[in-house]
Order: sequence, then structure tokens, then C-alpha cells
Amino acid sequence: MDHLFECWSEITERLKTARKIALFLDFDGTLTRIRSHPEEVLLQGSTRRALAVLARSPRFRVTVISGRKQADIRARIHVPGIRYLGLHGWDKGSGDLLSEQSRSLLGCVKSMLGGALVNNPGVWIEDKNQILAVHYRNAPNGARRETRDLLRGALEKFDGHLRLTGGKSVWEIVPRELEGKGAAVTHELATACCQAFPVYAGDDLSDEPAFAALRHGITVFVGRIRRTKARFRLADAVEVRRFLEKLQVEFA
Repeated sequence: MDHLFECWSEITERLKTARKIALFLDFDGTLTRIRSHPEEVLLQGSTRRALAVLARSPRFRVTVISGRKQADIRARIHVPGIRYLGLHGWDKGSGDLLSEQSRSLLGCVKSMLGGALVNNPGVWIEDKNQILAVHYRNAPNGARRETRDLLRGALEKFDGHLRLTGGKSVWEIVPRELEGKGAAVTHELATACCQAFPVYAGDDLSDEPAFAALRHGITVFVGRIRRTKARFRLADAVEVRRFLEKLQVEFA
């Protein structure tokens, strides 16, 4: 996996002929640093300014796609002209996403886990309405293992209607009808005009399906080197901001 800036001539060759560039960006760990609690995350002003320039450019279609709820990402970025997609691409701010059955099952799981996890230090549940996130960033190893086993055992009771996905210090309980970022970006590209050329940057396991779906585009993993389906790498949110600024200067 090559560092993106070391391959910049290749990147520019691929982008300069594109009439439209569909820029997909994850939020936590990509546009911003990971914090101990989701509420502590702030977007740097320099990153916001770069996003604003790209969002105003007729050449770019900028989409932020996050595991957060859509209203949360919109409020934290607060740049007009960006498409904000929450819950890994399926919360577009247009109302309920789930069937009554899925809502009922999530409610059952939350009730089951609430009592079971209360004695696990550093573990807490975030209810996103359509997804349950179980955070364990500050939990000791023993509590993490016990929590993982509890989650797997709980989901066995729901006959495949719910799935467990992993991320950075979080497990998410997701209804099967929410397909993930790979299906979401494929849908977004299908609705974009002019056969937009895709660029995707993300840092987490939830971004891997999008990397796989966009192999024909430019895919960028953000973070320390690990196995990934992305073609290029950036180190952190600071380098992502520099990437946005380079796009702004050369293509906006």
C-alpha cells in the first residue's frame, strides 16, 4: 500500500480527465481525530474551510458518510453543499429506515444488554435508533472479552435478523436491512451525474466494503499500516486535510 502523496503524479493523471469527482469521506478518524467519547470530537477550522471550497466547486460532489446519525454529522461539519449520510450511508435525514420488526428486535437487544453490561467497567451503549453501538474504548481487557461474548450470545437468539460489526473500540448491532457503506456508495454513484469518478477516504473496518466497491476509483486508508482493500494510505486527519487542500488547489 503506497502513501498517497508519494504517488501524487498518478493521482493527478487519473483525476484531471474526470468531468466530475465524487469525493466520499468518513468522519471520525478521517476528517477528525478519534476521541474517548463521540461528543468530544471537533472538526478543525482548516479542514472545514477546505471542505467548503470543494463543496462549492461544480467539479466535486462531496459526501461525508459516517456511522453517526445524519443530523449529528451535519451539525459538526456545518458546511452547505455537502451530502451528509449517517448510519454508514442509510440515514439521509428523511425519516425512519427500519421495519417495525427490526425496531422491536433492537429494543429487545438493548433491554437484554442494559442489565448484562452494567457491571462491565468502561462499556456503554449508544442508541442511534436504527443501530446500537457498544463502546469499549476505556474498558479493561477482561470486560471487553466478556462484552464480546455477551453480544455474540445475545444475537444468536435473533435468527440472523441482526448482525454484529466491529470498529475502532466499538461493536455495532445492525439490522440486516442496513447493508453498509459498500452498497451505499454504489447507490450514490448510480444517482450521480456524468459518470462521476470516485475517491474514498476512511479509517475503519466499516470502510472496507466501500474500498472493495470502488476499486476502479481512488481508495485511501487513513491510519497505521494494516491489511486493507484500499490502494493508498494517509497517516491521519492532518494528512487528510492536506489532501483536501491539494484537491482544492489543483482541481476545484
